[in-house]
Amino acid sequence: MTQTLEALQNAAVMPRALFTAEEVANALVISETLVRQLTLDGELPCRRIGRLVRYTIADIEMFIASREEHRYRR
Repeated sequence: MTQTLEALQNAAVMPRALFTAEEVANALVISETLVRQLTLDGELPCRRIGRLVRYTIADIEMFIASREEHRYRR
C-alpha cells in the first residue's frame, strides 16, 4: 500500500501536498463514494479549503494505520 502512496506522490514533477477524493480512491483501490462517506463519518481525515476537500499523504497513512486487521472466517 505504501508503494501506491509513493507512486501517487511521485506522479507529478513537483511533489504535491494535497490530493482529491478520486486520487485517494484510486490509491486505496476503493470507490470515490466510499472515500467521501469515510470522510463524512470522520474516519478519513481531510483538509478543507473553502468548499474543496483535499487529503494529505499523512491523512491517508493515518487512516490506514487506524484500521484493524481482520481475518477471514474459514
